[in-house]
Amino acid sequence: MTPVNLLIVDDKPENVVALEELLHRHDREVFKATSGNDALRLMLRHDFAVVLLDVEMPGMDGYETAELMRSAERTKLVPIIFVTAGDRSEERMFRGYAAGAVDFLYKPINARVLESKVDVLVDIYRKTRDLERANAALARTGTALRERVADLENVSRTLSHDLRAPLRSIRSFSTSLADALSGKLEPEAQDSLDRLVRASDRMARMVDDLFGLLQLSSIDQLVTDVDLNGVLDEVTENLRLDLSQAGGEVSRDHLPVVRGHKMLFVQILQNLLANSLKFRGPRALRIHVGAQPIAGAWLLSVTDNGVGIPAEHRERVFGLFERLGGENAGTGVGLALCRRAAEKLNGRIWVDAAHSDGAVFYVTVPR
Repeated sequence: MTPVNLLIVDDKPENVVALEELLHRHDREVFKATSGNDALRLMLRHDFAVVLLDVEMPGMDGYETAELMRSAERTKLVPIIFVTAGDRSEERMFRGYAAGAVDFLYKPINARVLESKVDVLVDIYRKTRDLERANAALARTGTALRERVADLENVSRTLSHDLRAPLRSIRSFSTSLADALSGKLEPEAQDSLDRLVRASDRMARMVDDLFGLLQLSSIDQLVTDVDLNGVLDEVTENLRLDLSQAGGEVSRDHLPVVRGHKMLFVQILQNLLANSLKFRGPRALRIHVGAQPIAGAWLLSVTDNGVGIPAEHRERVFGLFERLGGENAGTGVGLALCRRAAEKLNGRIWVDAAHSDGAVFYVTVPR
């Protein structure tokens, strides 16, 4: 523990020795001064938790010393305990408090009273220093967070503008080239060109998904009533062409009205349904969206009859850029986005470990 400093100011050496003996501890350093001027010089070089100041001193007395302390920015908040052998008059006491004292003790001093008062002031000093350090650390953290937010905003602008333009050119020219050379290339060259087209498509999807993740992080906590039936209608309309091509059907329970940000629910349901589309099996795709009340929350579920998720990968799938389906799988962002959205809703998301025929994702939403 860092020692704290105490200052004893008294023109009589025997009084200084007695007070030092009374107040010395292993976690304290006691400084001594025999005049007001000496005390002020010490206070310019050291920080003190408390000053014990004799009133009756030759030259500059205790009142004048206290007034000079209060006039300096460095020492104006240092607590002063006046110590005097003089008359117990209200006038002297009021003058001491007017000069900035926090207490006024008369000699002979009750040792236990003085120890208790100094202990309290030392404890306040330590807690104040701890709070100052915590505030300084918080300020540094705030500065670092603002810098990171600025970096994220720059990345967001780069994703939305600077990267999308060249990607559109790559996709456009590679697709045009593939159409123009269709049937004219050797199989190996045709395969390379097809890979280029697929890679540019995947890169475009990844940029879109990452941009969505950044947008999700910036969503404020505006809470409104959200009808999940309407959200599911919107999502199925967004995916209508993909569902039609897959011969997929989406059924539902009667979904509740919940509290939250609508975009978060759209992101969760759209990415979960898109995940079912990516990992559908040979059977006609069937997806069911369910809801049931549990203690303090709604438990939403998205069940499909696809290829399912191996048990050893059921936590890994929520990691950013984790892809389990080879080249034709998604970008590895969608389920990470679902987890982030669920967390912003003060809920959570997981995969049913006991389900073996397809996959079941559960999402909790506080009621």
